[in-house]
Amino acid sequence: MLKTLLFLLVGLAAGLAIAFWVAPGAAPTALDSEPAIGQTPVVRTTVASDPAATARLAALEDALQAEVDQRVALEERVAELAAQLEALGQRSARTGGPPNFGAGAAGPDRAAIAEARQRLQRDGGEDAERRFAEQLVAAGFAPDRADWIIRRTEELRMEALQAQYDAQRGGRPVEARAGLQTLRTELGDADYERYLQAYGRPTAIPVRDVLASSPAERSGLKAGDEIVAYGGKRVFDVPELNALTLEGTPGESVVVEVRRDGQNVQLVLPRGPLGITGGGFRGR
Repeated sequence: MLKTLLFLLVGLAAGLAIAFWVAPGAAPTALDSEPAIGQTPVVRTTVASDPAATARLAALEDALQAEVDQRVALEERVAELAAQLEALGQRSARTGGPPNFGAGAAGPDRAAIAEARQRLQRDGGEDAERRFAEQLVAAGFAPDRADWIIRRTEELRMEALQAQYDAQRGGRPVEARAGLQTLRTELGDADYERYLQAYGRPTAIPVRDVLASSPAERSGLKAGDEIVAYGGKRVFDVPELNALTLEGTPGESVVVEVRRDGQNVQLVLPRGPLGITGGGFRGR
């Protein structure tokens, strides 16, 4: 037992001697100076045995200190901007308008914007009326007649809006063509045709296709023809033609006037469905 203890003591002493012999001669670590307020303390280590390593370590410590300073400045700037945004948001909530960015920047003048919008709409409407009046005059109407047509069209449009409003409140069907029918009656067929021409609307019903074994095919009606009159009555659109096919006795002979290659041609068809498509046709 005693021998074992002696061996252990000898080994421990030898280990301590080897440790002291191997340890490098480095100076202890110390703080260069007291850190400034808001800065991270930097530990500067001096290695006496390697001047190059000491210089590299000092450069790394300086770079770290610069990065710390930049981060502190950035955090202060972010806090400042956050305070400004909060103040702008509170100002916008009080005034009910967009925030005022920049010193001396003036907010939008809502009254001026509304006035400019109304002036633009008014000028645009007046310009459209003037152009349409010129088109009516070019179509053969006198200037005072053209002015009357424009005003009468607006009056009939207002009457149609009122009739639509009353019909919807009363649960009745709405007659959408009452205004046009009234204007056509007041103008007459010849002036109404010129009115449609000035407005850029078709004045006849184009035939785009003729169904096989239909009354139209048997009577000689062809694709490309334009229906001008039905049963001696001038027609300008499909609803008028459909209404006329329902009048009189079904199957009776009816003269249909057609414009073909610039010439008017008369065809005889039985009253009822024609069997054509095109020009907005639905059904008949």
